[in-house]
Amino acid sequence: MAGRVMLYNRQSMKINRHWLAGITLVLLVNTLLGADAPPLDKVTLQLKWKHQFQFAGYYAAMAKGYYKDAGLYVSLREAGPGQDAVQNVLDGQAEFGVGTSDVLLLRQRGAPIVVLATIFQHSPLVLLTREGSGVKDIQDVQGKPIMIEPDSAELSAYFKYEGVDPAKLYILPHTYNIGDLLSGKVAAMSAYSTDEPYRLNLAGVKPLVFTPRAGGIDFYGDNLFTTEVQLREHPERVRAFREASLKGWQYAMDHPEEIVDLILRDYNTQNKTRDQLLFEARQTADLMHPELIEVGHMNPGRWRHMADTYAEFHMLPAEFNLAGLLYDPNPKPNYARFYWPMAIISLVAVAALLWLLPLYRLNIRLRQTIVRERLLQTELRQAKETAEAANAAKTRYLAVITHEVRTPLSGIIGLTGLVRDELQAAEPKKMLDVVQATGEDMLRLINDVLEYSKIEEGRLQLELTTVDVAPFLDGLRQFFLPMAREKSLDLQVHLAPEAPRVILTDVLRLKGILRNLLSNAIKFTEQGTVMLEVSAKPESQKDETADPVWRWCFAMHDTGVGIASEHVEGLFQPYGQAHAGIARNFGGTGLGLAISQQLARLLGGDLKLTESLPGKGSTFVLEIVTGETIAVDSPR
Repeated sequence: MAGRVMLYNRQSMKINRHWLAGITLVLLVNTLLGADAPPLDKVTLQLKWKHQFQFAGYYAAMAKGYYKDAGLYVSLREAGPGQDAVQNVLDGQAEFGVGTSDVLLLRQRGAPIVVLATIFQHSPLVLLTREGSGVKDIQDVQGKPIMIEPDSAELSAYFKYEGVDPAKLYILPHTYNIGDLLSGKVAAMSAYSTDEPYRLNLAGVKPLVFTPRAGGIDFYGDNLFTTEVQLREHPERVRAFREASLKGWQYAMDHPEEIVDLILRDYNTQNKTRDQLLFEARQTADLMHPELIEVGHMNPGRWRHMADTYAEFHMLPAEFNLAGLLYDPNPKPNYARFYWPMAIISLVAVAALLWLLPLYRLNIRLRQTIVRERLLQTELRQAKETAEAANAAKTRYLAVITHEVRTPLSGIIGLTGLVRDELQAAEPKKMLDVVQATGEDMLRLINDVLEYSKIEEGRLQLELTTVDVAPFLDGLRQFFLPMAREKSLDLQVHLAPEAPRVILTDVLRLKGILRNLLSNAIKFTEQGTVMLEVSAKPESQKDETADPVWRWCFAMHDTGVGIASEHVEGLFQPYGQAHAGIARNFGGTGLGLAISQQLARLLGGDLKLTESLPGKGSTFVLEIVTGETIAVDSPR
């Protein structure tokens, strides 16, 4: 027995020695590898204000290790009242910074600034006042105390555009305290649309916002920049920092709630709440449009327009040279030094070609035979690729154009409404009614094009919410009732009693389809009845324990003009209409039914024309699949 114990102890000691030797070897290897690893390149990013969601992309790049993967150790430096963030970078206190459109003015004064990327496609800088301050129009700020922060050149341009006399502006030093606006100490203040309006709403005060975009001064905001020296001496560092930062911004836009929690946990947010930071995240998304525009994208033509706008108001010289201001992530190589060697090589190649020409002629027939056999396949493949590329380019073009047109058009409609409300005479009001109605028609057209481009690219996502069916249908009827009464039509909506009371679906998409069908039915019906019949039946499922699923049928009947059978085939095609006279007599683009059918299929169903006779009317049937939820409100 004692011998066995001694043998066991010796074996245990032998195993322990082997284990310790293995651990020692691993540590030694890690030490040697770590000694060869290059140290991280330390750089500083100068923020233009204190920590908040405005700089979410940089926090995400740090937290997710994007900077570290790029070989960088990044420190963030806050700014505060009285601090010039751009000057800190120019003085060498930071390698990178975040600045406004004022970088144009600084560049003209000789500052060696290079803009690496544009984060905000629209500047958040606005003039903020409150209801009851006595400021109802931008002209009203003259003679009243206002606070304007430094680096607000676009507001100065806005004042000049609106004809505000700078000599009549009573500008106080900016305290960055919203309480001065609430107490009436100042009548207005420069602010960010992503921040201060939330604080006014939180205090129960309605904010009034004047944005330079209303005057066509639509500048970029929060530009990531560096200096010419930094770019010349450390081009790889600049490239790595820019790419990691934009990657962080894309992550922040895809995961806003996660980044909000990160900011609250790791940074001093000056007592900002989670709800306030989420508000800032939503406003930031509206300024960046990450779903349409690549993060960091900047258009040289837009910078040219910004410089020309400053020049128009004598803030920059005319035709100011933008050379060197914008960073090119893919610069074209300079081949000048290779011209002579390439010329010599070309001469040698020509001589060799002449020598090989007889051999080439011997093989030419064989190659021609091979080419003939492959030519048809190549042409077909190229035609397909060209068509696909053209379609993708068209979709991107429509998305960007509708985005760029929709912003000023919304401003036109809003300003037309304000002017109309101020007028008393009937004739100008009628003219403004026509302007506003025309603008709203254009806006609907643009929204249709944008919606269809999202569907074509596959970027449209459903947002499922619960909806009480009866009030939802009654709301639709009330919305179209004035239109029906104007044409003396009988508008009816019938809901089958056995249908579920509360369902789970994308209510906005469903409402859009039904509104399009009701609008078409009333538009093309001159007398008689427009009726929407709604019914539902349960779907059979293999899993009996699964939640119930219902197939809904929305049958739209009208006694309108009807559709001839030869025009039915192209009815649901994009930009397709029953005949050429439709657009001339009734308006529209022919996208409504195409979009509605695609949305119906996303909702698990379809949209079809089941019956139509010219002069008698039509019946469209929409089918969708929904879940059923437990109703907790009063009975229908």
